[in-house]
Amino acid sequence: MTADDFFAGLFAGLALRGLTTFSIRIDQFDPPIKRVFDGLTKQAAEADINLRFRISPHPLHQDSLTIQGALARAAQRDLISFDNPEYQDIHIKLARDEAIRVLEGLPGGPSLYEQLADEFVNAYCGVQRPAALAN
Repeated sequence: MTADDFFAGLFAGLALRGLTTFSIRIDQFDPPIKRVFDGLTKQAAEADINLRFRISPHPLHQDSLTIQGALARAAQRDLISFDNPEYQDIHIKLARDEAIRVLEGLPGGPSLYEQLADEFVNAYCGVQRPAALAN
């Protein structure tokens, strides 16, 4: 699994839950992503998933080049958009049928990414509530 697979699956899983808008400020987005990734690394061997990337926050700034690069590539693939003048929020652009199609083509299968989406929401909500959950 590449970083692009991880993020495509995560975004598809979130889209299936109707959760499409998130702040990507480093202190709000990177820690939940790292937590989900750490959980995935623990179950990767038993699920026969070869992780071909790492998420390592910078010791001082706590940002991750892996996350920044994956977000840029997801935007290039039109999976997300950066929706404000400061580019600190993302909007997941996948419709339900597109999300299902994305999940079916990824290593680990749809249920893995749906689980990762749930774990991300739990971790993210400890930091800030996504707009879709604020209602």
